[in-house]
Amino acid sequence: MPHFGILDRLIVRRITEPIIAQCAYFIACPRTRQAILFDPVRDPARYGAIANEIGLTITAILETHDPSDYISGICEMLIAHSTHAYLSGETDPPNWYARDPNRWMRRVTFLKDGSTFAVGDLQARAILTPGHAAGALSISIEHPPSGLHVLLTGDALLPGGAGRTTAKDASELRDSLHRFAKLPDETILLAGHLSGSACGRAINLPGETTLGIERRFNPVLRSIDRADEFTAATCDNQPERPTYFSRMENLHHSEQPALIQKLSSPPELHRDKFVQVISFPRTVVIDTRPWNQFTFDGVEGALHVPFDRFFAPLIAAGIASDERVVCICESGKIGDIVRALRLVGIDQIDGWISSGSYAMIERELMPLSEVDDISQHAAHEMYLRGECLMLDVRTSAEWLRGRIAGAKLTTLTQIAEHINQIPRDKFVIAYCAAGGRSSRACAYLNRYGIECATLKGGYWPWFGRDFPVEGADRPIEM
Repeated sequence: MPHFGILDRLIVRRITEPIIAQCAYFIACPRTRQAILFDPVRDPARYGAIANEIGLTITAILETHDPSDYISGICEMLIAHSTHAYLSGETDPPNWYARDPNRWMRRVTFLKDGSTFAVGDLQARAILTPGHAAGALSISIEHPPSGLHVLLTGDALLPGGAGRTTAKDASELRDSLHRFAKLPDETILLAGHLSGSACGRAINLPGETTLGIERRFNPVLRSIDRADEFTAATCDNQPERPTYFSRMENLHHSEQPALIQKLSSPPELHRDKFVQVISFPRTVVIDTRPWNQFTFDGVEGALHVPFDRFFAPLIAAGIASDERVVCICESGKIGDIVRALRLVGIDQIDGWISSGSYAMIERELMPLSEVDDISQHAAHEMYLRGECLMLDVRTSAEWLRGRIAGAKLTTLTQIAEHINQIPRDKFVIAYCAAGGRSSRACAYLNRYGIECATLKGGYWPWFGRDFPVEGADRPIEM
């Protein structure tokens, strides 16, 4: 459920998207009930329903920066609601605006550094804060009747961390965060993501924090006066940049996603129709069932991706822009699955079949997957004989804390980009911390004809058996 709070008479409502660890916000004037909606995803009906629930009028919508991890909801909101949009004027306008500026110019304002506007008693000011994203803005909001001050940082500053940056851009982000220096400690900080987002590192706070808390505990702000330490705090151990980020950026600036209201719900497929549809070229099956069911009778080339917090990013990374998808799932989950797919721009959904109906299909009618798991001892024997490639699909931070000796690192979110770098002349054994991510990796590898298995139990049982590792607290042993 969305988070709701009244911060000493200032209305704040946080709307989270757990599947991408994203946060949108309503900030509203309690006198006029006029609200600003910040950083909406592609779901105007949901925001309209929440506004109606608490008696708000969506007077303005604002995007702190071009999102890379989901489809922007700004255009959808303008079409669905009589409201005004505020966007950064420090970068090129989005494609939907550039295609028809005469339609939008009276309903869109492009903000520069220091630009101000008012909604009811709310006084908003734009602060240019690039370094995570070009042209990014943070928005300072003052509410004089209550004396409260709110800062919406997008991804520039996160609770306990900061947005993704590079060593090249770290100095720009450092300069940006210096611009918060004159804001008081009691300033309420609202960030665009929670812990788990690939857009940066953050600790799992309940959603609100203050600049004073961050100045005391956030390692990024604690190191802001020391350039080398700041670069380390912002760049070291950041999650890898998922390959689908480039696709999202291209959709925003070179293409235009279809409107949600024009997309129909995918049909439930009869068994015979399912068998027919999956034979079509460029069609990918998304199998959300448990791993043991997938290994028993999964379709050859299917992606095994259970519906959890990794679902949307992994599907977005594994599906090409010209591919169509069909889902195997529980009937009660299809609505949530379709919504998650559309958050990351996957609109070509040809249908779905329930797990129960799928189980009734005669197996000889479909090619079945050969993906399986392999025991620790069997994998170790293959490893000693040089008959396999150990593929580590964890994050680089996990890799640096220890890995199987001689393993190749290809993080799960980047496996699509590096698929051609994985050799075909050896059996591949993928591993992660416990087996969940490696099973998904193997399902993806299998699509490309790579013989593979997932290491049962993952890295730690290997480490615990004193099998060869490196980068840990003990030397390599063969």
